[in-house]
Amino acid sequence: MSNIFARISILLSSLCVVHCLATPFVLLLLPALATFFSETFERILVLSVVPLSFAGFVPTWLRHKNYRLMLFYVISIILILFSQFILHAGHTHEAGESVSILNWLKAGITFTGALLLAWVVFQNNRHTHYCTHPHHHQDEARPLPDHNEEASA
Repeated sequence: MSNIFARISILLSSLCVVHCLATPFVLLLLPALATFFSETFERILVLSVVPLSFAGFVPTWLRHKNYRLMLFYVISIILILFSQFILHAGHTHEAGESVSILNWLKAGITFTGALLLAWVVFQNNRHTHYCTHPHHHQDEARPLPDHNEEASA
């Protein structure tokens, strides 16, 4: 049991060192980070993620046509586009104004859509590599096992 406490101690000490070293740099970079969190940057990111994810998802999806993954892909894109273009909530607030519920909702929907998009693209690629259904793959790069040989063995 003391081994786990030693590992936790090492982890927390390491985090402390990283925190102490990173804090001055983060404080120096705060003005530059403001651009990273701007609405314009978000729009540019969304407008580049959607076509790039499409270009990466669809050709792979066409090899196995898992419709459940396509459904999740479409839902993720809808969530991202909805949060950015329909559920418009500005980032600018007057001094002392609290962040509105609309901003929190927008951030939550964007985060959910982005997380779902990353998951579905990962699952799509994984499914393509592990799928052994004979009708899903047209290429002969990876021959499928002959089930008659397995039965006779």
